[in-house]
Amino acid sequence: MGFIFIFYGCIIAKIVILWPRSIMNLRDYLKGLRQEGRRCFTLKEMVFDNQISKNAALNAIHRAKVQGDLISPARGLYVIVPPEHQVNGCIPPEELVPILMSYLKSDYYVSLLSGAQYYGASHQKPGRFQVISNMRIRRLLEFGNVKIEMIYKKSLNDLPTQDVVVSTGYLKVASPELVAIDLFLYPEKSGGLNHIATVLSELVEAIETEKLLSLAEKVSNNACLQRLGYVLDHIDTMDPQKTQKLSLALAEYLSGRIKIFVPLASELQKVGVPRIKKWMIIENTNLESDL
Repeated sequence: MGFIFIFYGCIIAKIVILWPRSIMNLRDYLKGLRQEGRRCFTLKEMVFDNQISKNAALNAIHRAKVQGDLISPARGLYVIVPPEHQVNGCIPPEELVPILMSYLKSDYYVSLLSGAQYYGASHQKPGRFQVISNMRIRRLLEFGNVKIEMIYKKSLNDLPTQDVVVSTGYLKVASPELVAIDLFLYPEKSGGLNHIATVLSELVEAIETEKLLSLAEKVSNNACLQRLGYVLDHIDTMDPQKTQKLSLALAEYLSGRIKIFVPLASELQKVGVPRIKKWMIIENTNLESDL
C-alpha cells in the first residue's frame, strides 16, 4: 500500500509541476522572441524553451492562432504576426517567404508578376505573391489577405537572381531577364498573353541584351524565346531603340536554332491563320496590351 501511495504521489507531484507551465503566457514568450530578433519558432523549440509538454505547447499555439498572434505556413513552424500586421492576418509575403523556404530547405526565387514588380514593371499589384521553387507545394498558401502561390520548376541551378534585403533576411528575386522568360514559360500564371505584353513593355527597360542571350543558352526553350521575340516586335515601350536591339539580338540568336512553327497562344486554333517566318510563330491571336 505504501508503494502505491508513493507511486500516485509522484504522479500528482508531476502534474503539479507541469500545470503552471502549461498555462504559460504565450504572448510573453512571443515578446521575448521578438526582443531577441526572432520572427518564428518550431514546436520543438517552444517545448524546450519553456520546459512544457508537447500537448501544452500545442494548446497554447492553438489559442495564439485563433487570436491572430501566429500563423503556421508549414508543419511544426510558427511565425509571429505582430500587431501592426494582424489586420492582414499575416506578415507581408516578402518577409514570410525567406522564413518558410529556409525552414523547408528548398531553393526558390520570386518571379512572374511578383518578380516584375521589383523592376517597376507591374501596373497593378498581383493578387498572389508568386514564387518558383524546386519543391512541389500544390496548395495555395493563404493567411488572411496574403496569398502565396508556389510554382514548381525541376531545376533552379545557375539561374540569375538577386538578393533583396527584407526584415527577415534576404529574398531571392529573379533577374529581369529570367522574369521575362518565365512569363512565357507560365503564361497561365501570368494573366495571359495580353497581360504579359503589358508587363513586358515596362520590364524591357531593365533587361540587358547580353544577359538575356546568356540566359537563353541555359533555359533551352526556344518556344518561349520565339514568343518573347514576337511580342517585343509588337509592344510600345519608353525606349523603342533598346526594344529593337533586344529583338534583333534575339532573332540572330534563334536563327538556325528553330525548325518548327509554334502557336502564339498554344490553347487556340492553329489552322488557317498567318505564320510569321521571322519568329516561326503561328499568329493565332491578336496582341492587345492593357496600357
